Amino acid sequence: IHSLKHQIDYIIGSGHHTNSHLIETNGYLYQAPVTYYTQDSILDFPPGFENEQNTRFSRKMGLECVACHNAYPDFILGSENKYQHIPTGIDCERCHGPGELHVNSIAQGNLVDTNHVIDYTIVNPADLSPELQNDMCARCHLQGNAVLKKGKSFFDFKPGMFLKDVMDVYLPRYSGLDNQFIMASHLDRMQMSNCYLASEQEMTCVSCHNPHISVKEMSSNFFNNKCLQCHDNLNCSENHVSRREKNNDCVSCHMPNSKTIDVPHVKITDHKIGIHTKSQERMDLDTVFLGLECVNNTNPSNESIVQAYLQQYERFDSRDYYLDSALKYMEFIDLYNNEGIYMHIYYLFLKQDYLSIIEEAHNTGIHTLLTQKLIHRDYSNKDAWTCYRIGEAFVKNKNLKLATDFYQQAIKLSPYNLEFRNKYGVILYDQNKVQFAIDEFEFILNEDHNFISAYANLGYIYFSLGQNQQALQYYDYALKLDPYHETTLINKAEFLLFDNNKKDAFICIEKVLKINPDNEKAKTLLKNINEI
Repeated sequence: IHSLKHQIDYIIGSGHHTNSHLIETNGYLYQAPVTYYTQDSILDFPPGFENEQNTRFSRKMGLECVACHNAYPDFILGSENKYQHIPTGIDCERCHGPGELHVNSIAQGNLVDTNHVIDYTIVNPADLSPELQNDMCARCHLQGNAVLKKGKSFFDFKPGMFLKDVMDVYLPRYSGLDNQFIMASHLDRMQMSNCYLASEQEMTCVSCHNPHISVKEMSSNFFNNKCLQCHDNLNCSENHVSRREKNNDCVSCHMPNSKTIDVPHVKITDHKIGIHTKSQERMDLDTVFLGLECVNNTNPSNESIVQAYLQQYERFDSRDYYLDSALKYMEFIDLYNNEGIYMHIYYLFLKQDYLSIIEEAHNTGIHTLLTQKLIHRDYSNKDAWTCYRIGEAFVKNKNLKLATDFYQQAIKLSPYNLEFRNKYGVILYDQNKVQFAIDEFEFILNEDHNFISAYANLGYIYFSLGQNQQALQYYDYALKLDPYHETTLINKAEFLLFDNNKKDAFICIEKVLKINPDNEKAKTLLKNINEI
């Protein structure tokens, strides 16, 4: 039995549907592999841990996630998931904008009678246009594949802005799946409703919701009365018996509680207001992918569309037609400016076309890339990721000198991306720069003492140096964190075979083949054991 205990540092969620749990290690934030589903009153894996995608305690909680589930954190530039400070809970500024100007104005005695004029020192959503009101809610209630605009971050949206000026949000569309939806798709579903269309797009989230009061605390007839402001209840087509069974509740029929396609054990109100039948709820087996739709911008740029398809492939669903679509739209963008270089290398990396990456790097010029093109630090870490991907391509081509140059640039731009540093440490060791490699792995563990690969790599180094006891300690600590970590199991098996401990080596190899029957190193080691 494997036992590993971590302290839960933060709980995420309102508790209406779920509570998820976060773990902090020296500022690095990870999701714990357990969520409490309140409707079914059970504990289970969080969404995304299914289908053999269990990331245990290593799923990074990046800025995109945290910035919606909380007030804005103090994020450390040059990282993916490190924070200086994390507030606890959504604050007023998420809907009313930055408050400093307003507070200073009040402190100076500048009082505004908002019954007659607008107070321009603070955002009152009621004074915004319907589109801006909906964009304010959509910032967090329009889940999907978010593509940031050039130079923007997840910090940049403020109430009163158009969401499309900061990001485009994409959702995949399929024929035959009109009534399948994801958890946070409230605005998308509402805008499909005849109620919204008939309002000439004047309908907003706050047409029905009081943002300061939980839905759970509203009276039973609150939403019915909202419906009756526009509809005559006498025209309801349901018979009186059915209506009495549902207490004349419009929402239960026209916005039924439905399962989502991305979160288990949860039913939420479908915000597509309409006539719902059971036949519509079944999944059509003959569905056809129609494309990604930008749901908050009717005219996204080609660059935005390309990135959306690449992100969809990498983050959500690795289907070839996403890459095919990205390639098609890539025909319409400049592949030689910084955005184009980023997307082209990103595409080639996902295709695992490392030779073409190397060719593109040489065509643009190694010196030009490292001194003029890939030099920017920002929240997206785009240039750092491009350097890393080019470095990986040179590793595949066994050009360790150029791989080192690009890894170093990636770390310079993103010094707290520990995955970059881990790969850099491996390259240092491969070039016999052993002490530099050790320093790199020790830096990683000083930053995050739960970083498993760093323990595995230190174990390998100390084994190569003949310091077997220290090597074994590093291997065992890595396996304490993850007893099925493939690299560590392989390394430990080799160590045990060197020590003529075939029995324990066989146990390690058996674990590897259980989770990955195609692991060539494990099969070779097993063959060696059988031949001894």
